[in-house]
Amino acid sequence: MENYCRKFLIKMPENFGDGNGYRVKLYRNEKSAAVLESGGETFGFDVIAEITGNDFYSDKAIAARNGKLLMLEIERRWLVKIPDCIGEFPFHVIEQAYLAPENGFQGRIRRLDDRFIYTEKARTGSAASRIENERDITEEEYERLKERTILNTVKKKRYLIPCGGLKFELDVFENTVETGYAIMEAELPEESAEVRFPDFLEIVREVTEDEYYTNRNFASMDRIKLLK
Repeated sequence: MENYCRKFLIKMPENFGDGNGYRVKLYRNEKSAAVLESGGETFGFDVIAEITGNDFYSDKAIAARNGKLLMLEIERRWLVKIPDCIGEFPFHVIEQAYLAPENGFQGRIRRLDDRFIYTEKARTGSAASRIENERDITEEEYERLKERTILNTVKKKRYLIPCGGLKFELDVFENTVETGYAIMEAELPEESAEVRFPDFLEIVREVTEDEYYTNRNFASMDRIKLLK
């Protein structure tokens, strides 16, 4: 059997067979992606990211996810006015920073209260969906990775607001140019899911497809400007 030394996450190919110099691995629980194994060539497949040596895509890790290849985050975002009743809701204190992109993934470290998390994300072609791989890390790992981060550290309070079966997360950022505004997110079971907002929220506009309103972009600002 030929030994393939590199692995790529690819969009589900029309050609499901193996070819000369490569092998395509399909997973029963995955409809949108597959794994390409080769000596380094990508043979014209639509590559999402390289996953050679990535622990999230080891056979053991995939088996632990019951054979699921991708962990997808489906999320929409809105620019909102901060409601007067915001103090009634529980919140987390968050700081997060970003690592240089590598092999198609954007790495992020986050301190959420007293928990430390490493996350990597990759695009899927939809503004609302991202591949998201996440694991807890130690405080020592967090501090070590922090030395490799780029741009600025984003600091915020994340308020948790349940409504209509969804959990809205309203991020109030430190170091903003304007006061009174925030970014609200909701994670959805599917992109077409209906969203019903809490009555007390004033929505300025949806910003799901606007890259300006990402935390990664806010990290590039000395002061976060929410109204562009």
